[in-house]
Amino acid sequence: MEIYGGCLCGMTRYVLTAELQGLGDCHCVDCRRSAGAPYVTWGSVRPNEMRIVSGGVRKVPYVERLRYFAECCGTHLFFKENDASEWIDVTIASLDEPSGYAPQKIVWTEDKLPWVTLDPKLPSFPRRSSSGI
Repeated sequence: MEIYGGCLCGMTRYVLTAELQGLGDCHCVDCRRSAGAPYVTWGSVRPNEMRIVSGGVRKVPYVERLRYFAECCGTHLFFKENDASEWIDVTIASLDEPSGYAPQKIVWTEDKLPWVTLDPKLPSFPRRSSSGI
């Protein structure tokens, strides 16, 4: 299995070699600000199931977490709790074909903007989900 994605300008490309887990919309303030969007949809893989195939990423530590942006154009691509994390989160919108990766949960609803409408069919959590991914 190979799932491809990349940045806005196309210089930074990555491939995932496993199916994404824990698909969810995150409404936390940090995700919103780092992406310039009302929320970010993420999916998770283990770090050894993802590799950069061209270009590079800039790792930005912030609030004891790591966010990864394309060096070339600044697209937000990945997130990790820390260097030793069991999972790395991938921005679903950076996938070449994101339409098959709908969120299965909603997290950090306590930070949700008041004009965003949540899907009532999805489980939602004020902070993190209990699964950790």
